[in-house]
Amino acid sequence: MNSKSQVVGIVYDLAKAFDCVTHDILIEKLKYYGVNETNIDWMKAYLHNRKQEVDITVNNVQNYSSTWEIVKRGVPQGSVLEPLLFIICISDLPRHINHFTNVVLFADDTSILITGGKKKKKKKKKMKI
Repeated sequence: MNSKSQVVGIVYDLAKAFDCVTHDILIEKLKYYGVNETNIDWMKAYLHNRKQEVDITVNNVQNYSSTWEIVKRGVPQGSVLEPLLFIICISDLPRHINHFTNVVLFADDTSILITGGKKKKKKKKKMKI
């Protein structure tokens, strides 16, 4: 506003974002950022070979359970590492967007601000008398 620029804001919340983290990509990014091999091994153990099942109760009477399946994507729900690991996965997003934008990342909430040139003043038409 102070520079009289035009601004467009795009704000979005990625649905089920923490479930979309691909383990192999996360591990590669951790290596890229210099995480040592001992911690990489710990992270692999933390992420790989986790299992989950779904339980459904109908009318407080019938219970249904799925079979246990290995979780191939995502980070453990409710952990303090969950937002951090997601941010590591998308941290290079700002580099891939052109230089007229500002990207603000906070967990799965992302805002992109696009600024343009100065707002042109409309010329006032002179009334002929």
